[in-house]
Amino acid sequence: MNLSSKISISVSMIVLAILVVGNWLIWDRLGGWELQRAHLLLAAWTMGGVAFAVYFAVRHITRPLRDLTDLAQALGEGHLDRRLQIESDDEIGRLADAFDHMATSLSAAQNSLGKKVEDRTKELERSQRQLQQAARLAAVGELAAGVAHGVNNPASIILMRAGQLSESEAIRQGSPELEEDLGVIRRQVEKISGIVSGLLTFSRQSSTGGIKSPLDVNELVQRSAGLMVEVFESRGVAVALELTDSLPAVVADAPRVEQVLLNLVNNAVDAMPGGGRLTFGSGRGEGEFEGYVAIFVEDTGNGMHAQQLERVFDPFFTTKEPDQGTGLGLSVSYGIAQDHDGYLVATSEPGEGSRFTLYLASSVSESDDLKNRPLNA
Repeated sequence: MNLSSKISISVSMIVLAILVVGNWLIWDRLGGWELQRAHLLLAAWTMGGVAFAVYFAVRHITRPLRDLTDLAQALGEGHLDRRLQIESDDEIGRLADAFDHMATSLSAAQNSLGKKVEDRTKELERSQRQLQQAARLAAVGELAAGVAHGVNNPASIILMRAGQLSESEAIRQGSPELEEDLGVIRRQVEKISGIVSGLLTFSRQSSTGGIKSPLDVNELVQRSAGLMVEVFESRGVAVALELTDSLPAVVADAPRVEQVLLNLVNNAVDAMPGGGRLTFGSGRGEGEFEGYVAIFVEDTGNGMHAQQLERVFDPFFTTKEPDQGTGLGLSVSYGIAQDHDGYLVATSEPGEGSRFTLYLASSVSESDDLKNRPLNA
């Protein structure tokens, strides 16, 4: 029954009641004691008809309209979970269904918008962290360049003179202790030279740019792992390659990306002095890194706590022993990732090892993609 039919019924009931009352008044004018009982009966029927008409109008017209008004107000206040339960096939029922559908669509749109806002917020926060890190790297890079040039010249002179002294006839005929001391001097100066070389590399990383070309990520991972086979065996580290097939190519400078991977692998091995398991693999970026190709290195070492994780890419920060690292490897790797418009991300929990993931943008042109062959890893 549609709305117009319901209104017609209500109006008909009221009109009928009016007619009955009118007839009752006419009969009353005609007079007659014998009609009193009929008058009372007609009055009762009239009152009942009017009451039924009012109830019918309230139940099927007024109340649904009030519910629709309440729903519209609730939706306007942001309560998108509100729904109507009007089971009717008339105009009001169809209007209620339309309101419910609109509420569902608004709720879905709000959830989608919230997800987009969350993703954009994370992206902005990540970009802000990148800018802050880049500013720190630039400042330290300038300092490193000055320090490196200042230290390099006297260190070279000391190393050269120590070499000359150790080869002189007087030293050869002198005491063994003196020759041993010269050897210590030479080794320490060589260590200083290594640190200076690292400083120079760090200070020049932002301006160093090789030739970028499409690269097969899985081949790069396999080649890097092959270079470290002897290290893995000597340190008791078991290696597992987890390579995803059919990855798109990345446009990158192969030697510099390989430098990043070797830094990550070396750090992972150092994090497991008693041996352990190293997982080296590739995959597709997810979430905020969708559209990127991921290369990850994961170890089973002691992991890092939150304070260490926050500083892990800072220049000169290291969790290694004082004589085992300069704290520049990850900073250099971070800069290389930035130069490729990529990201280097670290995740770790104390006692659960660490995972470093390099994200590189995949090729834009599908024709440039290199489809990796199935691998027996």
